[in-house]
Amino acid sequence: MIHSASVGEVNAVRPLVKALQEKYPRLKIVMTCTTLSGLEQAKTLHIPAYLSVLDLPWLRKKQLQSINPQIIIIVETEIWPNLLYQAKKQGIKIAFVNARLSEKSFNRFKKWKKLLHFLEEPIKIIMAQTQEDTVRFRNLFTVPVLYVGNLKFALQLPQYDELELRMKYGYKPEDFIICFGSSRPGEEALLKNILPELKLRIPELKLVIAIRHPYRIGEVRDLFPEAAIYSELQENVNDSGDVLLIDTIGHLNEFYAICDLAIVGGSFFDFGGHNPLEPAFYGKPIIMGPYHSSCAGSVQELFSFNAILISDSQNLKRDIIYLYQNPEKRKEMGENARACIEQNKNALENHLRGLEPWITA
Repeated sequence: MIHSASVGEVNAVRPLVKALQEKYPRLKIVMTCTTLSGLEQAKTLHIPAYLSVLDLPWLRKKQLQSINPQIIIIVETEIWPNLLYQAKKQGIKIAFVNARLSEKSFNRFKKWKKLLHFLEEPIKIIMAQTQEDTVRFRNLFTVPVLYVGNLKFALQLPQYDELELRMKYGYKPEDFIICFGSSRPGEEALLKNILPELKLRIPELKLVIAIRHPYRIGEVRDLFPEAAIYSELQENVNDSGDVLLIDTIGHLNEFYAICDLAIVGGSFFDFGGHNPLEPAFYGKPIIMGPYHSSCAGSVQELFSFNAILISDSQNLKRDIIYLYQNPEKRKEMGENARACIEQNKNALENHLRGLEPWITA
């Protein structure tokens, strides 16, 4: 059984699911998710997927008895006391994969250190994303904690014919496409405010906004009444207009693949940021805001490769125009992003080695 919180965690563990299926063909894999959007994404893995119950003793007990897993693989930071306790009572092994722990979360869990020591018995291994995460987990638990890298670097995304995909959506080769991925409240208004001047400075500008939570489409549409809406487009659409709003799950990678500049949302206001590795996979220059605690390891790694530009709400317009006016810089950042993905791809093998002693198939 694999437990993920939401879409990002499901996408991160996707290559691990595939690798486990290939290595252990008789192994039955089931996934539970905390959110409905995560559940919908989990269904694309073609494995049984269920909504996780609330962390209450009788609900955890019932769900674990129903699924009856030999091991629970927990993705990232899903530390739930009753899940750990019921696993302990039922003799179910636990492994944390792609584990991360922000400084804020560490300080919160530190207050419950004695409780965590009491509950840690079923935890066989914690595999951390970064060296910093490794240190924090070792301060909370006495079980083995290994630094293995970030599974999000083990991307398995489709390759596209860029020109063909642009034509599908009515974009011309000379259009300058900006894809703002996983936008959160306040960020669309930020774009709205700077858009008039961007259009003056970038005549061929086309803007794509992929909303992190599609239920917000109404409020975002009010900001951009002239925009095309992805879910309303026909399969044979040939004009996405100057502004396109993506209100469905699972299509963001197409627009990262064809854009000239990727901006990753959830980072210009304090939402923790979202995964910048998808645009990196497609070799795109990336702009991100100052709030990225949820993906700090990925951002730090990309930054060390000079593949990402950290901006903020006051300077976003300036930074977009700078990169538009410097195509060589965009090319260099995109190539660096690809190199970063390539260098970190061993994370998947590290995870498989860590899980091997605890999986019987």
